Amino acid sequence: MRGNMLFSLIGSLSVLGAMGQTSGGAAAHREKAVEENLHYLAVIKGHPEPGMSLVEQMSYLHVPGVSIAVIHDKRIDWGKGYGVARLGGSPVSASTLFGAASMSKPVTAMAVLRLVQEGKIDLDADVNTYLKSWKIPANEYTKNHPVTVRELLSHTSGIGTHNGAIYDPDKGVPAMLEMLDGKPPATTPPVRVESEPGKKYAYANGGYLILELLITDVTGKRFAQAMKELVLAPIGMSQSTYEAPLAPAKAATAATAYDEDGKSGIAAAHFVEPDAAAGGLWTTAIDYAKFVIELQKEYSGESHRVLNQKMAQMMVTPGIGPSESIRWGLGVRVGGIPPNIYFEHGGSAAFQCDMVGYPSGDGVVVLTNGGGGGSLSDQIVRSVAQAYAWPDFQPVEHTVVPVNPSKFGHYVGTYDFIKVTQDGSHLIAEIPLGSKPQELFPESDTQYFLRDAPTRVIFDVKPDGSVTGLEFITTYVHWHREKNP
Repeated sequence: MRGNMLFSLIGSLSVLGAMGQTSGGAAAHREKAVEENLHYLAVIKGHPEPGMSLVEQMSYLHVPGVSIAVIHDKRIDWGKGYGVARLGGSPVSASTLFGAASMSKPVTAMAVLRLVQEGKIDLDADVNTYLKSWKIPANEYTKNHPVTVRELLSHTSGIGTHNGAIYDPDKGVPAMLEMLDGKPPATTPPVRVESEPGKKYAYANGGYLILELLITDVTGKRFAQAMKELVLAPIGMSQSTYEAPLAPAKAATAATAYDEDGKSGIAAAHFVEPDAAAGGLWTTAIDYAKFVIELQKEYSGESHRVLNQKMAQMMVTPGIGPSESIRWGLGVRVGGIPPNIYFEHGGSAAFQCDMVGYPSGDGVVVLTNGGGGGSLSDQIVRSVAQAYAWPDFQPVEHTVVPVNPSKFGHYVGTYDFIKVTQDGSHLIAEIPLGSKPQELFPESDTQYFLRDAPTRVIFDVKPDGSVTGLEFITTYVHWHREKNP
């Protein structure tokens, strides 16, 4: 095992009967395959590598605890916990509460769509029509096109704020209107429209804060209570809640969120994301899997506990997105090639997590409590994809070419938020600056890739060999950055 973090006995949760979990040798075989076959995103041609162990990767990435629920044929195939909810504490199970971070958004979106289905909201009406206690301030961008509910759900509203913040209730938590207007104790900017609505995709937590206000104003209830009645209770997500802070009994057993070193943590009792619609859900892997299954069944018309088939299919219909391959529906990212489309959403706010669901019946929920959990979640999803023969989320093969390390000296430097250094015969990058260094692998003299992220770095080289900048390309963005003097 790499690293020296010790993990308690892995706990497995058996869920039967009403949960619809499959059992038997086939599920156990798939479970073992997932645990033993983690891979980086990039695999190097001609150099096959054995799969990595889940527990080894938890240690290497400093992730104390992980909870997983895997869905097969619209049933929970298996659910299991690994490691500990807090250092020195109890083992994680598939029923341990974790912060869902931005995976809160799809659940919020389902609640909004239920209100649309009930005729209480029009998706394409000016959202200010329904807001009572606060209005989106008019400006040059909204004079010809007011913000609609559909645009808030799909991150196309022109809202500029895309950040979130965690607060300690012992030190003060901002009220909703303080957050909307960026007033203390809020530490985030005011929520304002910064580009013409409906024209482009821009991920915006602030847009979901407006949806939170919309739900409370339309229902006349506290957001947490409205979410319980609209979505959580009908689906049977009995352990999940948007209450903040968590009730003491729940906080005592919930996971603690740790930073990248896996040592410094924020206990659940001191962890509040007041933009609850965007990132305030506390849930379990099993509970969130129920949400995924419900959306799968509503999509196919097998269930209508929250949404009818038409509304569920609208939720998973792709619109504008950051790239041609990754587009947004109403509250979820939508990818894949028909008929094998999928919906997906990750989360990253101390807790790192991910969920994927195919309307055809498979899916996975991964919840972690470590700063390295983003990489780990991606690796687990890839392992599930291989074990269950999914058409997506597979490792990508790259060819590495030899490059004379004497050339690396030209590339060393700082490019805005990217720092490039040389370590002997290896080129190393911090993306962003100050993060864990990662090796850059050469595909040519000037083009490099990361092993565990959909990222390429292409250096701008002049004929004399000097480097003026670099192109930073990921699945979502393509940036040019000049080399600092």
